[in-house]
Amino acid sequence: MRRLSPYSAPDALAKLDGRSKEARLLKRTRSELLAQLGRKPSVAQAMLVDRVAWLHVHLSLLDGKMAGAAPAERDARQYLAWANTMAKLLARLGLDQPPPSDEPDPAPRLDALLAKRKAVA
Repeated sequence: MRRLSPYSAPDALAKLDGRSKEARLLKRTRSELLAQLGRKPSVAQAMLVDRVAWLHVHLSLLDGKMAGAAPAERDARQYLAWANTMAKLLARLGLDQPPPSDEPDPAPRLDALLAKRKAVA
């Protein structure tokens, strides 16, 4: 492998085979986050989206490792740290809420109906 330098291509650090499930997950996560963002991201937003996508891949790998057995203490600490970091990054991007739905509002809550009924009476 060629030695990295300040002039290396940005993706030289992390070349994944595009056919691997990790690479597909990374690509899908990036595209879904960018779609939810709903606009062309700034440079900083694009960097945050990349970090979230990488964290998603790492968390998914740990999910698989811990699926059959109790996690080692180190894995549990790492998982919690990554999950917390991912949540903070999503909040910073404004993506911690689900995208607005085109569906009508759900049925009104009972307390709202009773309050409306009381106001009319």
